[in-house]
Amino acid sequence: MARDFSSRIPRRHLLGWPAAAMCGAQSHETLLLAAHGQSRYTICLDAGAAPAERRAAHELAAHLAAMTGARLPIAEGAPVPDTPLILIGDRVAAERLNLDPAELPPGVESFRIETVGEHLALAGRHPRGTMYAVYTFLNQLGCRWYTREVTHVPSARSLRVPPARQRIRPPFEYREIYYTEAQDKDWAARNRLNGGLAKLDESTGGKIRFHPFVHSFYDLLPARKHFSAHPEYFAEVAGVRQPDKAQLCLTNPAVLRIATERVFEWIREHPEATLYSVSQNDCEGWCECARCRQAEKEEGGQPSGPILRFVNAIAAAVEKRHPDKLIETLAYTFSEAPPARTRPRANVRIRLCPIGVCQGHPYRDCRHNRFFMQNLEAWSRVTRQLYVWHYVTNFWHYLLPHPNFDELAADIPMYQRRGVVGLFMQGAVSPGGGGENAELRSYVLARLLWDPGAHAWREVDAFLGAVYGGAAPYLRAWLDRAHRLVRHPPEGEGQSIWTYRGPRFAPSVLAEGKRLFDQAEAAAENPAVRDRVRKARLSVEWAELIEGRRFLFQGADYTPADPEGLREQFAAFFTRAGGFGITHLHEWHGMDVDERERLRYLRAFHVVTLENETLRLDIVPQLSGRVVRMVHKPTGREALRQPDPDERSYPDQGGLVAFVHPEFSAWGRSPWTVEWELESAGPGQAAIVGRLENGLRVRRRFTLVGAEVRTHTQLENPGTQPMRAGLQVRAEFNPRAGEGADVEVSFRRRSGAPVRRRLLPPPGVFFGVETYLGEGAPDAVWELSNRTLGLALRNRFEAPQVERCWLWWRGRGENRVYVCLWSPFAELAPGDRVEVASAYEAALLPKDSA
Repeated sequence: MARDFSSRIPRRHLLGWPAAAMCGAQSHETLLLAAHGQSRYTICLDAGAAPAERRAAHELAAHLAAMTGARLPIAEGAPVPDTPLILIGDRVAAERLNLDPAELPPGVESFRIETVGEHLALAGRHPRGTMYAVYTFLNQLGCRWYTREVTHVPSARSLRVPPARQRIRPPFEYREIYYTEAQDKDWAARNRLNGGLAKLDESTGGKIRFHPFVHSFYDLLPARKHFSAHPEYFAEVAGVRQPDKAQLCLTNPAVLRIATERVFEWIREHPEATLYSVSQNDCEGWCECARCRQAEKEEGGQPSGPILRFVNAIAAAVEKRHPDKLIETLAYTFSEAPPARTRPRANVRIRLCPIGVCQGHPYRDCRHNRFFMQNLEAWSRVTRQLYVWHYVTNFWHYLLPHPNFDELAADIPMYQRRGVVGLFMQGAVSPGGGGENAELRSYVLARLLWDPGAHAWREVDAFLGAVYGGAAPYLRAWLDRAHRLVRHPPEGEGQSIWTYRGPRFAPSVLAEGKRLFDQAEAAAENPAVRDRVRKARLSVEWAELIEGRRFLFQGADYTPADPEGLREQFAAFFTRAGGFGITHLHEWHGMDVDERERLRYLRAFHVVTLENETLRLDIVPQLSGRVVRMVHKPTGREALRQPDPDERSYPDQGGLVAFVHPEFSAWGRSPWTVEWELESAGPGQAAIVGRLENGLRVRRRFTLVGAEVRTHTQLENPGTQPMRAGLQVRAEFNPRAGEGADVEVSFRRRSGAPVRRRLLPPPGVFFGVETYLGEGAPDAVWELSNRTLGLALRNRFEAPQVERCWLWWRGRGENRVYVCLWSPFAELAPGDRVEVASAYEAALLPKDSA
């Protein structure tokens, strides 16, 4: 056993009472289970005991032996020893003690811890419930399973338990922690998790199995199989049926028929599963055809309406043949709000996904999260089968400090109060694990999922004491300091943190973190603890490296302050992280790719500057031909979004940019890679040229005229074969970072109708996209304005050159707004060209609107 650094359990330990549901105790004598290394008790199993019941018996015997030195024998079947018994399992408890299984609460995981005379019954409705009875009993005796390596089993020369009559049903039917560190079979079973992605099996009483897991629309109808013959099966977005990165046409009867048949195939192929996922893909692009729009209208304008109608129809068919099977779907991004009319069937589980919330504060106390609380309460009113997919980490930076323990401590019991019956807690998952505080979070989450009334910070302290020993106070001090970044004033700074954005760390905070980890390392009493401290320290080191790569304008260069030194620091960090087995720093690709990408950008890029009395324009050709800065000189205000160094693909983000695509991309299909270089530069004007591997060539010209930069982008096919292609010309407006995002869009449609509306801060859903075509498109000019900044970005364009205008925005953390112009897509014959002329004016807003 690992050395225990937490407070000792008294030698004469009495059985504690859990917060889960239970009945009153019977009045019997206290049971003496062991004394001075001896015990009169026998652990008794039914002859036909299930693997999970056998596991429970052997785990009980092993832990009691470690606690007391007494090795209790295990008897299976008849004859039953004439000794006091600890009866494991429902059948043997019923036979030997006449305990009625019907007295247990409903649910396969309910169980009893009950004394009858000098006997003790640890029995559940299902073998998994019996296993949980044993682990709950051991937990009440003081056993803790902090990590896969660190366990605390208290010492007890004599072990007494009081009379008990506990009838317990877990508060959540589904409990899953999606951290690599939480997938281990023994750890997950001992901490009473039942999620389908953990390595649980028959020996642990099974688990809650899904097939497939989520995002299953293209599993139901693969585009490669159906799209060419039936594009009408797939989502129509901006007038175009989409074969990928979109959804299905859910009002098409053939789609329903094929999807239902496919679900029946899944049930035949995977009968072990309980839930079958009929859920939207992990992207936007919901169908805009006339039937789907009508269904949305009937459901209060909610895209969740067509989804739930579709899911309910499949669930009704499944219920007739398989009444024990459930259908699960997501309420996610565009479908997060419930429909106005349709209600989930009894065999449907809704999994609500609050991906757009601030994770730094309890949801009910954060103004950013009011929209989610409204959605949660609305779903709670219409279903009693609600699951929640709760986000626990920063997906872009698994290692960045993510101070969200206050939020977790408040919101897990909040979910229980609002009737949520299942929780999936998504953290950092990769082959090597190692996310920031992954083991600590996994343990504390497991405690809260089993007992939402547990005191989270006491569990944090117990874990730190057991795992870090003498170094624990310094790690706790760092946790407190990090949490002061997000706690509301006066306790803290009141920053927000998000699924893709962590807090901002002042140099003084990072210096304090490094000092505390120095002290922790010095206080570590053995090499194992020292290694744990060094691994935990990676989070502060990564935060310092990320901030250190912030690009600055230095003369004619766009560069980090010390690119060569930073390259060495990053290389050393990757070596240290790899030494701890870490393979991923985020959820997309391995650390080897990150190392190449980071080092590729850690250098100085040449800047081409255009300047007049009103504007300063900074162009970095080698960053995707990007205009990275557009300053209104009289006020010093920046018109373009400046990316932060923790963003993916930084510094190749933000500004003005042009892309070449093979076809219209409604939801972010990747453009072709273009290698840009400077062609010419002179007073107030410059040109860059880009070459593609497929032979296409693109040229972009910039000219300053007063407060306006005029751009002309031309795509040419200089080859000998025709190529289908088109242009996207994009501007990313400055929404202001952090809490100050404030953006409106306004224009007049070609039909003459005016449009003006607030984009940021988002009033509901945290993102949006709109495509404007024909008479609904802007009449050659549209404008984004920021009243807080007092500045607008006015985009003028040649209407005949633009087939569609595209507006994209995302708030709550990322704060991005794009205005995009798309040229027509055409088969470019050799020598053919397509072009887009577009101008961007930095305009001051009237004082009364600022």
